[in-house]
Amino acid sequence: MSLGLSWSHVLGDAFAASDFINGLGQVMSGLEPSRLPNYAKPNTNVQQKLAKNPSPPPLSIRHVDSVGDYWISPNKCKMETFSFTVTATQLNNLQVKILGPIQSDQIPIFELICALIWKCVATVREGPQPKLVTICKNDTNKRTEGNSQTISTVEADFWVSDMDLKELANLLAKQAGQNEKTRIEEAIENENGVADFVVYGANLTFVNWEDVDFYGLEVKGHKPVCVHYNIQGVGDEGAVLLLPAGAKELGDGGRVVTVILPEKEVFGVQSELRKNDLLLGNELE
Repeated sequence: MSLGLSWSHVLGDAFAASDFINGLGQVMSGLEPSRLPNYAKPNTNVQQKLAKNPSPPPLSIRHVDSVGDYWISPNKCKMETFSFTVTATQLNNLQVKILGPIQSDQIPIFELICALIWKCVATVREGPQPKLVTICKNDTNKRTEGNSQTISTVEADFWVSDMDLKELANLLAKQAGQNEKTRIEEAIENENGVADFVVYGANLTFVNWEDVDFYGLEVKGHKPVCVHYNIQGVGDEGAVLLLPAGAKELGDGGRVVTVILPEKEVFGVQSELRKNDLLLGNELE
């Protein structure tokens, strides 16, 4: 059986979509689904304070022409998506390559993979290199609010393609800015809610979905064999999604990486990934 879901971020993030699918499996199995969280009510005092003291414009969004009921903003160039798997052995080799055999610095896998792909894109991209990137992660303290993603930015003040990978990974791990979700909400309110903005792809965007329970669906004792997620409407700067791989795919500890970039950059980025042993053989989907 194949099951698909199209989900708007107005409803919630990938974590909320996964909770919905997993709950649907419980219903299909004749079980009562887990109780939904009690969503927090807006703090009107905070909203009034923000209105009196507006924040600087968020760096993680880009204003686009109105899309009306289409939901997806047209791109200036054709975008292409490809996915590949990374085994636990590859991840271990990547850690050794970037951090050295004696890994005194503990940098998460997400930042290591993002640093490598950021450098690959910067190497291939014509014109200005992407020095400002957006980081989307899960905030475990906000899981009761429907959309628990944090959105922050990291800016490099150097030529990214010439940068040491360890230093670039450290920048991503330690220099991610303040969560911009409140500033994004304020920017939308300032436009009376009628303006359209893009987050994914406004800058080169890295999305960490490692903690999403994609394989939590169970129907009459059966678990998913393969789960794939994608984002439509990504802006011209591109996006990278990091997902957990199912045990039946790679065993424990593997990852699935989905890359969405301008079509003209895909071949070059794939070549750079192969040079760095993150993309092996014909592992493209």
